[in-house]
Amino acid sequence: MSDKILSKSKIQDYLKALAEKFTVVAPMPRRDAPAEFVEINSGDEPILDGSQPMMPPKDYLLPRYETLLKVDRGPEGVKIESTIPEDKPRVMLGVWLPDAQAIQVLDRVFLDKNFVDPYYAARRQNTLIAAVIPKEPRWSWFCSSVDDVENWRKNVDAIFYDLGDRYFVESESEKGQALVDVSAMSEAGDEDNAEKDKVWRRFAEQDILPFARKALYEQLEWDNPIWAEIAQKCLGCGICSYMCPSCSCFDIRDDMHDICIERYRCRDTCQFEDFTLMGAGHNPRPTQLPRSRQRLLHKFKYQHEQFGVVGCTGCGRCVELCPVNVDIRDVLSRTCVEEV
Repeated sequence: MSDKILSKSKIQDYLKALAEKFTVVAPMPRRDAPAEFVEINSGDEPILDGSQPMMPPKDYLLPRYETLLKVDRGPEGVKIESTIPEDKPRVMLGVWLPDAQAIQVLDRVFLDKNFVDPYYAARRQNTLIAAVIPKEPRWSWFCSSVDDVENWRKNVDAIFYDLGDRYFVESESEKGQALVDVSAMSEAGDEDNAEKDKVWRRFAEQDILPFARKALYEQLEWDNPIWAEIAQKCLGCGICSYMCPSCSCFDIRDDMHDICIERYRCRDTCQFEDFTLMGAGHNPRPTQLPRSRQRLLHKFKYQHEQFGVVGCTGCGRCVELCPVNVDIRDVLSRTCVEEV
């Protein structure tokens, strides 16, 4: 599989060629808001260099609000309409590599061998992922401290390395070859390879934090006093979960409109007080302390035990967006048990 160069001046030619085979999903800019992954149209100019803040691609694969089914009670009787999305060839472009790895976490949840979510599967199973490595990593990223990022490359179909005026495009899978066999691209040379390696090293060799290369699922303590410290600061606003590319919690509700009942799925989070509230009134996590502890233990311990993956990819959104500056990097550094 040969590596290619895509000049940024030929992006529209490239997108046009892809659109002949795929539905193209990419982050589109929005006024006063992070870019959002949507199905793009001819002439659209998506953000492919990873340089701007963006909503996680999770919002396309697992929408914030999604109708699951409709029940109409009309004069001809009860009619049930399923709303499973169309399963069609798709390609997601401009996905930060940590976000691409987060999709692997979502796959473990929604494509588990014991249960496949048909709504998620319809969007995901026939979708190629083309990740991007920006020329300069974001200041909040701590990817290399939570996992071995070298292994992430094999989990995507192609990687676009931003070299300034062009992209170095590397196919990582057999299916991903369809993303580089495009006439708008040219062959990569030795100089291009050298520049690509520099971009990768900047990403892979970010500041290594104290908890790096430690088995966090063995290091985190249930009774560490820092949970109470976090709980004192935390507002329970849920932005850390809502913007997280791998958080998967949702609620299912019914809404009635005249003769139609709509069942829908909407975003939820373990940081909300009523998330674990039971029908009889009991709440096993009645205060913020167990809720704050649950979020980190779930990401770094329980998901590893259940699926063999780390539930955090160091994308830094929670670092940048927490209104009370709870920095997960500091929390992880302080909760790790010191090795003897």
